[in-house]
Amino acid sequence: MKKFAFIFLIIAGIVFLNGCYYDKEQLLTPPKSDSTSACINYSFKTDVGPLIQVSCSTGAGCHASGSTNGPGALVTYSEISTAGTLCQASIMAGRMPLRSSLTGTQIQVFNCWISNGTPNN
Repeated sequence: MKKFAFIFLIIAGIVFLNGCYYDKEQLLTPPKSDSTSACINYSFKTDVGPLIQVSCSTGAGCHASGSTNGPGALVTYSEISTAGTLCQASIMAGRMPLRSSLTGTQIQVFNCWISNGTPNN
C-alpha cells in the first residue's frame, strides 16, 4: 500500500508541476499580420530605429552608447542589425525591454524587419 501511495504522489506531483509555466500569449504566438506584404513596408529609419532608441538605447538607457549590457550598445544601424536575432530572441522571451514591454505591433515591426534581412532603409 505504501508503494502505491508513493507512486501516486510522484505521478500527481509531476502532473501538478507540468501545469506550472509562464505563458504570455504574445510571446507564444507572435501577432499575425493581415497580409503578407505588411512586412515589406517597415524600414529601419522610420520604424525600427526609433523603436529601439525609445525602448532600448536612448530612452531606456540600457543599451546606450558605451553599454556593455547584453549585446552592447544599440544606437547605430550596424549595432542593431548585428545584434538583431539576439534581440529578437530576448524580446520574444520577454526579457527585453527590461523595464517595460512592447506592444504586439511593435514586436511585429521588429520581427518583420529581421525576417526581411535587416534592411538599412
